[in-house]
Amino acid sequence: MPPLSVRSLISRSRIPSLAVLAGLMVTLLAVLLIALIRILTNLAFFGVVSTAESRPDFTHWGAAGILVPVAGGLLIGIMARYGSPAIRGHGIPEAMQAINTADSRIPARVALLKPVSAAVSIGTGGPFGAEGPIIATGGAVGSLIGQWLPSSPVERKILLASGAAAGMTAIFGTPLAAVLLAVELLLFEFRGRSFLPVALAAGTAMALRSCFHEPLPMFPLVLTVAPGPAVSIASFLTGAVCGLLAVGVTRAVYGLEDAFEKLPVHWMWWPAIGGVAVGVIGWIDPRTLGVGYDNLRQLLDGNLPLGALATLALWKFLSWWIALGSGTSGGTLAPLMTVGGAVGALLTHALHPVPGFADFPTGLAVLIGMAATFAGASRAFLASVAFAFEATHAVTAFGPLLLGCGAAVLVSRVLMRETIMTEKLARRAVRIPSEYEPDTLHGLVVREVMEPVELTVPPDETVASLGGRMGTPGSPWHDVRLVPVVDGGRLVAVISRADVFAAMESAPASTVLEAGVRHPVTAEAGENLANAIDRMILHGIGRLPVTDASGFGKLTGLLTRRAVLDARQRRHRSAVR
Repeated sequence: MPPLSVRSLISRSRIPSLAVLAGLMVTLLAVLLIALIRILTNLAFFGVVSTAESRPDFTHWGAAGILVPVAGGLLIGIMARYGSPAIRGHGIPEAMQAINTADSRIPARVALLKPVSAAVSIGTGGPFGAEGPIIATGGAVGSLIGQWLPSSPVERKILLASGAAAGMTAIFGTPLAAVLLAVELLLFEFRGRSFLPVALAAGTAMALRSCFHEPLPMFPLVLTVAPGPAVSIASFLTGAVCGLLAVGVTRAVYGLEDAFEKLPVHWMWWPAIGGVAVGVIGWIDPRTLGVGYDNLRQLLDGNLPLGALATLALWKFLSWWIALGSGTSGGTLAPLMTVGGAVGALLTHALHPVPGFADFPTGLAVLIGMAATFAGASRAFLASVAFAFEATHAVTAFGPLLLGCGAAVLVSRVLMRETIMTEKLARRAVRIPSEYEPDTLHGLVVREVMEPVELTVPPDETVASLGGRMGTPGSPWHDVRLVPVVDGGRLVAVISRADVFAAMESAPASTVLEAGVRHPVTAEAGENLANAIDRMILHGIGRLPVTDASGFGKLTGLLTRRAVLDARQRRHRSAVR
């Protein structure tokens, strides 16, 4: 194998290097976002300017504190109307839409306004985690890097996913889960060209995150019970229940969005209306306010009484449901996991009296509830399992997590066509891939599909002679669309039917070599069929002459669109038998 040139090395390392840059930038943005959330939380609820971590409540303002989320919603509505409507919602569907319909281009104002609006939302009591907005912001940063520097749509998609993965890693310290989330929700491909940059961005974020002394693991959990039949059955049942929960939550969110659409006021006011509910529910149960990561830690500890679990699940869901349905800026991961974790803990209270299930750990049930609810709602199965492990370092939970998340995704697929991420896009007629099956044409080579060439012409034949044969009904030349020009078995040119008749009018005595296309685009008989098809699409042609690999240019066949479609049809039939 010949050594790579310097230019080739630079070209191959360009996107991975930019992904590392994206990882650095997004991690710093995540740190700034967390600091901004803390400043706004302390200012809005306690009247002080501080970056110290605090839990929002109404001890300082009393009942008047109910207006704090309302004010935050009003600010977000103004920012969305006069800044960018793309800051509404949790951001991941918008990133998915940018990939599929806008060549992965996200406007710069979204990268600026999304974290600011999220900080306002969470800092004024919005029941969201910081992870959703920073994932969306990270994706926007990656997209901007790809827009500022010359990049193809595929390269921009990789950079967008790299930024998103870095954002999740910066918040939770879960690089593997972040990479898998990028694959399952943004890239929809398992290819080295994507894995490497995304992994480098996540690894960079993890390394830089440690410099700011963020906790690791984020939600520590110690499990001492080895998985057995009873634990496995309980894990599967917990996952199935959380799958039902995920389906219900998804339908509830979009049902409420539809209800807001019917309000006789501009959508700018909806976040403020949602803020009223957030404030009232926060007055009833302050645990619903803000990021709520402490709620997850308390759930995993397994010491919350039954009443506290039930009220947390109910009020957190209602607050998040109304806030997200109103179109404010927020996220889904932490709220879904809080509700799912609480439901998992409640299930242990139902299972413990059943013979054989008394040893089912509450912490494990909470962890399965967290991961399975998100897996069922998003269908990011691998990312959910990896997140639960990385966020807790609970090694013995792997088997139960696979069972629980698998059950949740199974229930979700049976009962729900779309996900909480894709339902909004489906309503806009944007279809998102749901499978990772490789293109069947990648497994074929051109010689398996090409058609034999029966009709060729020598280079000195005139267009008048060839045109006469093409114009004769019943002639084998009558329906020919492309004719190879061959000299001693070697392809020297091609001439299309349209070129023949055009030349007959302007220069009937000219030869096919003069009127045709010399050095045409070709395919080699032994090359991958998918690569040849890409070449056909790139040049806008429906037929490719096929030559051998000797370098002589010997014509061996013709690759046509009909042959490609027939090959795909054969593969499809064999796959569904």
